[in-house]
Amino acid sequence: MEKNSKVWLIVLFAVVVYLLMGIYGDFGKLSLAMKDFRWTFLFVLFILTTINYLFRFLKWDFFLKKAGVYLNLKDNLFVFFSGLSMIITPGKIGEIWKGWLIKDINGAELSKTVPVVIVERITDVLGLAILALFGILYYKEGIYFILALFLIFLGFLATVKSKTISNRIISMLEHRMGKYAENIKTMHKTFENTMETKGLIGMSLMSAFAWFFECIGMYLVILGFKESIDITLATFIFSFASLTGAVSMIPGGLGVAEATISGLLQFFGLTPTLSVGIAIIVRSGTLWYGAIMGLSVYLLFKREKGDKKKQRVTTLK
Repeated sequence: MEKNSKVWLIVLFAVVVYLLMGIYGDFGKLSLAMKDFRWTFLFVLFILTTINYLFRFLKWDFFLKKAGVYLNLKDNLFVFFSGLSMIITPGKIGEIWKGWLIKDINGAELSKTVPVVIVERITDVLGLAILALFGILYYKEGIYFILALFLIFLGFLATVKSKTISNRIISMLEHRMGKYAENIKTMHKTFENTMETKGLIGMSLMSAFAWFFECIGMYLVILGFKESIDITLATFIFSFASLTGAVSMIPGGLGVAEATISGLLQFFGLTPTLSVGIAIIVRSGTLWYGAIMGLSVYLLFKREKGDKKKQRVTTLK
């Protein structure tokens, strides 16, 4: 009941956000702009977003294997895509749920899978930061925000790699965690395995490549409104807006990412109406498309498992 109420609160919050955006963009002008939009570009955005997910799935699979967790392809796809339903949680932290799904499938401990979710999320942020760096020439003020993210990551990496620091933290946590102390050691070992420098750099670059497909999608959405900006600028705006939405810790970055997209588009010359229209379409084809896909995959797989269970029970009878 509590979970359902949280979902409805997020939906209500989303309605309020888009209502305010509509007021700001002028509903009359916005409806005309939407009417003139070439909707085939939205379907292209869906395809590009899906390609992004497939590359990020390869990254997820890489980190799982590094952690010593193995799933068959079907189960792994189920876990990864089901996790997308959690992208409307603050900073996508709800994706830790994937650890519980894996535990249900093969019994793998959360102390092994939760670090994988965290490291995968870190490489997502690093990938977006790499893309955002390409647009800093357009918006120099953004460099401080991106550098701060890199510094936080380097601090976390140094903590994991340093035996002195990590041993002190583990020792301190062991006194407080009691019977869960062994899990802390397992988590640290998993972080060490998954944050091996070569693999981390490679997967961060793959993440940047994957996210670039959604940047292309935003560029095409702008073309769909019969406007045009440089693709490098579109890449910067999308990646920078995604980063601000992620670090805001607001569910799905709602309001923050949309405001950043529309604000930067206006900063670079587009009208408020078109900027709001573009932000709404882009977020529909990325955030909401992913959340609906994730929920659909989870419900279909759950139903399939339920049917198989019933068949086994019937056979035994």
